[in-house]
Amino acid sequence: MVASVYCQPAYVLHSRPYKETSALVSLITLDYGRIDGVARGVRQKKSRNRALLQPLQPLQLSWRGDGSLKTFFDIEPCGQLPFLNGRALSCILYANELLSRLLQHQEAVPELFREYALLVTQLQQPDQLEPSLRCFEWQLLQSLGYPIVFFDDKGQPLQAEQRYQYHWQVGFCLSDQGFKGEDLIALDAHKWHQADVRKTAKQLSRIALQPLLGDKPLLSRQLFQPAHPFVKTEP
Repeated sequence: MVASVYCQPAYVLHSRPYKETSALVSLITLDYGRIDGVARGVRQKKSRNRALLQPLQPLQLSWRGDGSLKTFFDIEPCGQLPFLNGRALSCILYANELLSRLLQHQEAVPELFREYALLVTQLQQPDQLEPSLRCFEWQLLQSLGYPIVFFDDKGQPLQAEQRYQYHWQVGFCLSDQGFKGEDLIALDAHKWHQADVRKTAKQLSRIALQPLLGDKPLLSRQLFQPAHPFVKTEP
């Protein structure tokens, strides 16, 4: 008996051509996490689904199949396609690559799906770009079992006058160098208006994600490279 799932909210993470008229599509879904499958006939000129299977478009769809590669059907839009360009579009492509690289197949991550949907919405507001991306990264880390907890490695509150190194398996450890305690405390309080706090948040995310990503570089990070070598644009 072939298992079927109906009317599942989803976003496209990645798609590529398959055979003459079909596509191989990777999704993040509300109740089933990352799902890979085939969308048959969607590359035909008259296919109504041709424009739907792209990043950012909220979807509702069904699939059948008891193997790792599903067959998608009943693909419907579930909301308007948001307009993103520039850094905001680069951010969502970065988020998609993180999910494609790190999520296990068919492992439910409903809170991460909701955080991703919020990210898609908030990236339309330029002042929310960095905070929303950091919150998404931290929800991803939590879903993978490596949450960032703002206590030291002995379970004590962080001290503003101290400095800390972050180790992905044990958390924050006292150090002569590293992050300022006052910046970490401000970060835990979501004080995103402070430039030093935003810088700390980005560095912290890099350190926490690196062991999970390994040595293979993220291709999407190249999109953040500025045309001028002295201008930094990566969020």
